[in-house]
Amino acid sequence: MIEYKLNIGDVAISEEPASYTCFGLGSCVGLFVQDRITGLSGGAHIFLPDSEGTGMDQKKFYNVTSALEELLTQFQLRGNQLDSLRAKVTGGADIVRLHYQTGKRNVESVVSHLTARKIFIAAMDVGGGFCRTAKFESKTGKLTVKIPVTNEYKIY
Repeated sequence: MIEYKLNIGDVAISEEPASYTCFGLGSCVGLFVQDRITGLSGGAHIFLPDSEGTGMDQKKFYNVTSALEELLTQFQLRGNQLDSLRAKVTGGADIVRLHYQTGKRNVESVVSHLTARKIFIAAMDVGGGFCRTAKFESKTGKLTVKIPVTNEYKIY
């Protein structure tokens, strides 16, 4: 099985069974997308909502718009029609507790983009005040979320 460790702004796609891990998701969002028919899967570690941060490193996909566009483009380049995709979303916590509410805005942006494209959201573990580590396994479709501060594990 191929293992991807997604840092901020990373997007990865695999036609083979793969696991995608995002460490330390605070206000960031971990987005995992899978076509359960073909097995094609992908993941993204998203830093900012919508089109914020577009002037940053052009090799990275820091915001929801660029990360989701890259994921879906890569799916289409591999022949996917995008009509049988399922998504799992985690992160979007309010760690710093400032008025910016970046985590909440990240989640709202991801959900808005997915629903606009009619991509089914199979699971969400978002919000709260703690960082998470998320691991998605494409072979089983299982998303495991660990909250280190509380030593809590959730499986979706």
